[in-house]
Amino acid sequence: MKTKRPGLSIFLSHVDHIIGGHNGRLIDIARMAEDAGADQVVFSEHVALAQKIEGVGEAAKFPFQPEENYPEPMVALAAIAGATKTIRLATGVLIAPLRPAIVLAKMAATLDHVSHGRLDLGFGSGWHIEELRAAGVDPDNAVGALEDTLGACRALWAGGPASFHSKTVNFDRLYCRPSPLRGADLPVWLAGPPTAKSAERIARLAQGWLPFGNLSPGDIKRGADALRAAESKLGLAAGALGIRAALPTFPSESIEKMLDAAFATAPAYVAAGADLLQLALWRYVKTIDDVKPVLEGARQRLDAL
Repeated sequence: MKTKRPGLSIFLSHVDHIIGGHNGRLIDIARMAEDAGADQVVFSEHVALAQKIEGVGEAAKFPFQPEENYPEPMVALAAIAGATKTIRLATGVLIAPLRPAIVLAKMAATLDHVSHGRLDLGFGSGWHIEELRAAGVDPDNAVGALEDTLGACRALWAGGPASFHSKTVNFDRLYCRPSPLRGADLPVWLAGPPTAKSAERIARLAQGWLPFGNLSPGDIKRGADALRAAESKLGLAAGALGIRAALPTFPSESIEKMLDAAFATAPAYVAAGADLLQLALWRYVKTIDDVKPVLEGARQRLDAL
């Protein structure tokens, strides 16, 4: 089992039932998370949703309506950056192919710079067919577009003059300033299943793995083993790639019982290889008054492990 204390990541999407469409309240919740000792706040996204949601793989599991409130994550995190000091700012995931690479590179670098290096980008290729097509992305080449976009961003983040040529992104000798504080090594985590193919892509392109869905500790272990093999194959240090795992939710009328049950599984996730444990805040809160005790309870339970 790892001896390093795992970080606590708070998932801030899908909380419209407690903020009532007032997205500025997300800043207040992020401040509460920082005060409670959380290590990271995370937003997922969809830029747009069709009336009839169709896609590959994840579409069958999509539990929300087309009207779901999805604040643009980079904008929301920028607002949070100005209101906090230490908590890390993450996406999980941002659908990278939906944005032109040079625009995404600029947005990410600026956010990282103004937050003093607190940005952890989580990228995915997307699965919602109409959303991808509306952005001019071929759904059958979304993964390729993701890799092209990330490659172009890395080139631009290095400081320039940058050139990059691929199937979907092409430019020569461009400057894109400001640069992230770590330059081309701005932390990027990639979504994917616990497979060797996914692990090799992550090891080649990124700093960490964002598992698809709510995986069991066994699935996390399988993915972690694949990551360790990929690290060895590509000459990376063992354990160089991080893993953020979502804690399961056990419905109950008692928030305390829900937190107890969720964190009872935490040692198994840490033993499987998770560096960050993600709590889906929206599943635990009914009103804004629930937020602080849930966050403090989560931190206390993690510290007690």
